[in-house]
Amino acid sequence: MEKRTGAAQQRARQAKKPQKSTGGSTASRILIIFASIMVVMIIGVGCGFLTATLNTKADLADVRPPASSQIYDINGNEIANVHADENRVPVKMNQIPENLKNAFVAVEDARFYEHSGVDPRGILRAMWSNITSKGVAEGGSTITQQLAKNAYLTQDRTFKRKIQEMFLAIQLEHQYTKEEILELYLNQIYFGNGAYGVQAASKTYFGKNVEELDLSECAMLAGIPKSPNYYSPTNNLQAAQQRKATVL
Repeated sequence: MEKRTGAAQQRARQAKKPQKSTGGSTASRILIIFASIMVVMIIGVGCGFLTATLNTKADLADVRPPASSQIYDINGNEIANVHADENRVPVKMNQIPENLKNAFVAVEDARFYEHSGVDPRGILRAMWSNITSKGVAEGGSTITQQLAKNAYLTQDRTFKRKIQEMFLAIQLEHQYTKEEILELYLNQIYFGNGAYGVQAASKTYFGKNVEELDLSECAMLAGIPKSPNYYSPTNNLQAAQQRKATVL
């Protein structure tokens, strides 16, 4: 009887012991990270294969955006800006303040001068951010990818278009310098209120040429393209100022 009682007590004690964690949460995270790495590797290999085997070339000369025309009075003062569908005044890199270039690189593509068109780190970071936030909190496109998308592709969010975007970005990086890519990007992007490119945006929001912008104005301008209508200072000044603070 005593032996039976002792055995019963031992079983009771074992039943009361807390169950060890299976580590399911940790395993899930590891699995997600591993899967993300595999996806990036597959995409990278695919893009490398396409780059090595296809002869199609992305030519920046084919995507020079249409420019507006300015009319000046006898004293050289601008009195009219004539444009068709897009209000745009292309400028050269030496006309764009360093603060504005740096602000765009910092907020849009911090590793712009290091990657070759596609940034695996940026893709992984964006994927992890979107998983943990349970939504689309961050994108993984580089400045070169954004240029490729805006210049050659539709805005459709499909896997096929994303692969095309990556392929074209790699092509652009092989054929052009970082400065050439950044110049066209800054002249291409939309800033809301009908303004395309940094010069038209500078005129629209600050009434001055882009080379005259100060640091604060550069930061505000760099923050607009993420969501042009929402971060436009004429539409939502508070949001524009908060975004400027993020850029700074």
